[in-house]
Amino acid sequence: MPGYCSTSALVASSAAILFIVVWALFINHLVTNAHITEGLDHWVNMARDEAYGVCYDGCNDCLDVESIAAACQMTRKVNISGVVCDASKMWTWADRYPLECLISVGEIYRSDALWWKRFWLRSLYILSLAAWPIFLVMYSATEKLSKLRTVERRRGIGIRTPLLNAATISILALVSVVPSVGAYRCTYMNPAHNQHFASADGTLYGVIHGWLSDCYDQSSSCGESCSTPSSSGKETCSPIWCSQPQINQPPRYFVNAAARRIRECGFRMVDAIPGIVDKRIANPRIEGTLWVKVSVNQFNGTGGLLEQYHSHSAY
Repeated sequence: MPGYCSTSALVASSAAILFIVVWALFINHLVTNAHITEGLDHWVNMARDEAYGVCYDGCNDCLDVESIAAACQMTRKVNISGVVCDASKMWTWADRYPLECLISVGEIYRSDALWWKRFWLRSLYILSLAAWPIFLVMYSATEKLSKLRTVERRRGIGIRTPLLNAATISILALVSVVPSVGAYRCTYMNPAHNQHFASADGTLYGVIHGWLSDCYDQSSSCGESCSTPSSSGKETCSPIWCSQPQINQPPRYFVNAAARRIRECGFRMVDAIPGIVDKRIANPRIEGTLWVKVSVNQFNGTGGLLEQYHSHSAY
């Protein structure tokens, strides 16, 4: 029997080691030869839409206003001699999508995509842990096989007992969710609010658009749970607590706060404007700090007032 045990262990460990080596070589081949199939046009369009486009135009009543600042930061990662690629420096330009910058920012997106692809491929190395159950299965199989042969030689009786025991290996992923207890941004709790403004001569006009509310969760009793223990036979009840979002400040509050800042830059609040305002002031701190979006009808002809607001509005 000791000889059979050592043989079983040798066979099982050899199978486990072989599996680890073959699997590691296979994953290394996948990682080394990983590539991105999308061509240059795909990454140029991504740079235009997700970096420069978001930095210039902001988002459409989104909750994640930090994504605007992240998009602007992406354009600052590029350094090309003789070419300005920082979106915050050319948001008023007619040609604010230089091809050289789009190609370079697109290359960053492509490199990030390749990194993540290799990262997930490398995560397959964890499957080499399957070598342990392979060792156990092979060891169990060779052990039972050796015992079966021993019994057959001694007794000459065929045994029909299954050679392998069923085994189940499970991996549990636990995700901890921590409930929010403080104030937070929320949308659709109150209607969006707009406030129009204009320069002293009326040539420049715009709108302050607010859609974010300051919300918090309020707990209240929404029923009770009762039970009757068999030991005492007396019914006991305890309250059930439910959490509901509540409004601390609506969008109008943040629009009014931004309006006070705009007045300090020489603008006046008006009830109506004579045209379309479709040019967002591309300062992500306005959305990130003031929780509003400011758009105007034009970028020039402001006498420095708009540039002054762009520089000081979010401080």
